[in-house]
Amino acid sequence: MGLTKRELALVAETHRNDYDVWVRKTESGFWKMEVHIGGKHRVYDIDTTRGETKGWRQLHDAIAFAQENCPNARAFFVEIGDWVLARQ
Repeated sequence: MGLTKRELALVAETHRNDYDVWVRKTESGFWKMEVHIGGKHRVYDIDTTRGETKGWRQLHDAIAFAQENCPNARAFFVEIGDWVLARQ
């Protein structure tokens, strides 16, 4: 289950400082973004308007999207293999 950009804006506004953002690399080599609301109980991918999971070829594009659309995230994580980089 995923969120569109419009739904993500609603989450960002209604769940201020109560959601975390994760950016992870997929098996196909794209970067995807997950939104964890209220801890890890509710996890949502970001979907395109066509309903497919949104993916970015470049990590910096995924990070820029998260910065622009998730300004009120409690924490932001980038998972690269065994490493997890965080902004808390």
